[in-house]
Amino acid sequence: MKIKNYSAFFTVRSLLLFCTMFASVPLNAQQNLFNVPSGNITEKGDIFFQQQFNLARPVGTSNTTLDYGLTEDFEVGINFLDLILYDDTLPLPPGSQKQDNPDLLFNFQRGFTISEYWEIGAGAQLGFNPSRRSRDVRFQDFIWMVNAFQHPEHEKLGTYYVGPYYANVAYAGAGHPVGCLLGLEIPLIEDKLSLQADALTGNSDISVAVFGGVYTFRNGWQLSLGAQTPMPQAESPKALVIELTYPGRTQAKKK
Repeated sequence: MKIKNYSAFFTVRSLLLFCTMFASVPLNAQQNLFNVPSGNITEKGDIFFQQQFNLARPVGTSNTTLDYGLTEDFEVGINFLDLILYDDTLPLPPGSQKQDNPDLLFNFQRGFTISEYWEIGAGAQLGFNPSRRSRDVRFQDFIWMVNAFQHPEHEKLGTYYVGPYYANVAYAGAGHPVGCLLGLEIPLIEDKLSLQADALTGNSDISVAVFGGVYTFRNGWQLSLGAQTPMPQAESPKALVIELTYPGRTQAKKK
């Protein structure tokens, strides 16, 4: 990975880390879109769970997230990412090894409210890829800050998301480490069905867009379905994304 402007690179990364540590006013509601964090914080003492399946060819993967609301404005959690469900690629040469464990990352996020219709969240995922050989272990980090803008008539016209991210090569693969988070969620049936889409710009393995929707059941659980496509100049495969989310006891009771 080559970075032409080192000053800009470290400025962006430092800014994201600063915002992550010092944002301090609580947010509420659903936490994530498909791949873009919405910036919302799991309520204090509550648990957020999300299970995502990416069904592509030749490789299908599973991503699991579990978060706990530590305070009213701060959550911590754990991620198990890129667990291989199936792999139809050709056998590797003798002596080579495939990944047989999910990536293990710890996450944290804080958030604050700017106005009635503008909220900000900042967070990070930090961890490593378990490997039988210590020389193959790589530190992974994904750092973000996202703005959530609600339309004044958001019950009909929805919420829109935008912000920067940084991801190192061990997390995102080869490509530019800095990009933009984009997303939207537009209600179709109040408290039941919403149009949902998000994208990570760039040319790395995580640079994809997903278009789909989310359905909320009466018990608060949410089922999301989406079609994933790579961003221009990215080589990620097309995939079907299936996501099951439990937003926590407090949010479930509001449904």
